[in-house]
Amino acid sequence: MKNSLMIRPFCDSDAETLYQMENEIWDSNNTPANVSYPDAQAYLEDHSSQDTIVAVLNDLPVGAIDFHPATSKAASKYTWTFGIGISPQQQSVGIGGQLLEHFKHFAKESGVHKIHLRALGTNPGAIQFYKKHGFKIEGILKDEFFLNGIFVADYQMAYFFD
Repeated sequence: MKNSLMIRPFCDSDAETLYQMENEIWDSNNTPANVSYPDAQAYLEDHSSQDTIVAVLNDLPVGAIDFHPATSKAASKYTWTFGIGISPQQQSVGIGGQLLEHFKHFAKESGVHKIHLRALGTNPGAIQFYKKHGFKIEGILKDEFFLNGIFVADYQMAYFFD
């Protein structure tokens, strides 16, 4: 049977798989903050169909993008920030790219001017991934974080809709 990828809004039933995935993928090489959920209910409290898009492969969630305006101020409504996570077993096969392109289309159709994110200097694969998808480095905060005994840069990257 052929693998069938679908991208859709988050459903509550995704929480069980996605909270485990999030706990597996985030570490001090790709985030300066501890990202972990004790259970599916905690994940549900942070995600909804209004702020999360899910990649589903053969009926199993394998990735997600969560997004929100850059700040709570009305002036930020045209700038969104986001995070993306793909199951380690599904990385480097194109799912992240398809999910990101879907999100970019959704953001543009929603009237967004800019989407942006932050990536650690210890995660060069992520920086290259975003560059491949049209993101530009807006700034580099050198030695922004002290992780695992070293200072780490924080890359601020953005994609603009014209």
